Amino acid sequence: MKITNCKILKPLNINAIVLYPFVLYCDPEPDKKIITHEQVHLDQIKRDGVLKFYSKYLWEYLKGRKSGLSHYEAYRNISYEEEAYLIDRNS
Repeated sequence: MKITNCKILKPLNINAIVLYPFVLYCDPEPDKKIITHEQVHLDQIKRDGVLKFYSKYLWEYLKGRKSGLSHYEAYRNISYEEEAYLIDRNS
């Protein structure tokens, strides 16, 4: 389910987020690339399951932070994000 204009995301500097089964978008008219990116995450959740997706996502993020990466670097090094950004670039 798509929810747009979710004002709670703006102060957190988040454009969109998947909280399965919901996709929350900051903007009332999200960019096509953002929609594609979040759809990739929905597909990943369907492929790997909700528990595996979120636990692996969090584990990889925390592992990156513990190794000294910044928030952004740790986020971009999450395997699910790498896959989603790769598909973004190719769409």
